[in-house]
Amino acid sequence: MSFKETDFPGLIGYLKRIVAEEKDPLLFKEMVSELVKMYDKIPVYPGIVNMCLGGLARSVRPEEVEVGQKIFIKNREDCFCGTVSEKNADGVVIKAVKSVASEDDLEIGFREMEKVTLINGDVLEEMWPSLVFDKEQS
Repeated sequence: MSFKETDFPGLIGYLKRIVAEEKDPLLFKEMVSELVKMYDKIPVYPGIVNMCLGGLARSVRPEEVEVGQKIFIKNREDCFCGTVSEKNADGVVIKAVKSVASEDDLEIGFREMEKVTLINGDVLEEMWPSLVFDKEQS
């Protein structure tokens, strides 16, 4: 059986789609984490995981959220994540809030940096140059 004949291309397709479409990094991380958790539960059935992915995340009207639900909020350029602890007619209170703030520029000193991670987009070319093929531009 080739890779294309397995159910894994569906999982890869899902990852490609959320990479292209999802702008909230907190939600993106949660969606990938849930995919991994599902796959860990039933690794023999990636097709079932793929079928479940469509129901993993959905947009709702703000008034529809309920106490106890984990929600992701996009507010202009900021993104927030947390669990709804209270709800009233005006809005909700979320606990254990994580946020991502967007800045045009940020000046930060080396002493303020606790951890810095670099993404190496050329790792395939560096480790396996024989597997990198130029694609024709159309």
